[in-house]
Amino acid sequence: MTFKTAGLLLLSLLATDAFAQVNALPPTRHILVYGDAQARAIPDRFKISLNFEAVDLAPEVARQRVEADVKEVLSQLKAANVTEGGVVATSLQIGPRHRYDQSKQDQVFIGTGVARSLTARFARQSDLQTFLASIKTSKELTISAVTTELSDEQKLRAALRQKSIESSREKAEVIAKAYGARIAGVYSVSDVAPQFQYGIQEGNWPALYQWRVSDGFGSLDRIQVTGSRMDRAAAAPESLQTGYVSFDDKIYAVFLLAD
Repeated sequence: MTFKTAGLLLLSLLATDAFAQVNALPPTRHILVYGDAQARAIPDRFKISLNFEAVDLAPEVARQRVEADVKEVLSQLKAANVTEGGVVATSLQIGPRHRYDQSKQDQVFIGTGVARSLTARFARQSDLQTFLASIKTSKELTISAVTTELSDEQKLRAALRQKSIESSREKAEVIAKAYGARIAGVYSVSDVAPQFQYGIQEGNWPALYQWRVSDGFGSLDRIQVTGSRMDRAAAAPESLQTGYVSFDDKIYAVFLLAD
């Protein structure tokens, strides 16, 4: 195959791809909208990540120090009501450790490092605070992160998807009615933002469905927020402020129009 022929074939494929994208829209009258829904929820699960590492010329000594620290932390987690199923620990990682010697301008071997990491999930914020009050960190035991989670996140996301679908339908009906038309049916639906050659790209619509919070409770229509708002007046200065976690969902739909 000559270079000229290969070039023509490539241009043909590119043109076909562009043509297919344009023709993803129906040839008849239609309207392209997207529906969206947002929610804010108070996290009710808490995860902490801990790292253990010891360095010694004797690898066994370093391993024993790491295992002793892990054992102590596990007992503290148990005292903080964390079950065995809520703890995930990695296997040991062993390797050489060096430090940079400025005078020699070279890496100097200082021993064998033994490392291990552990994550634990707490069902209550008070349990996390109990654990933090009992643990003592050092250069061999560090906390890398404390994150929050929502126990019924899947249920919330399913509700948001339903609301974004309703939002797309409602927007299409309002726009069609304003132009003296009506919705005849759905041509295509996607959760990926379209970019068509006639210039339609993802925009920003005002949210129709949002999580409303009042008197310590939140709801998205009939779905209730899990967990409860912290009483700021009664909270101690060292209490963790969880704040809100935001979720959103979008659905893109092409509706056919009729008179």
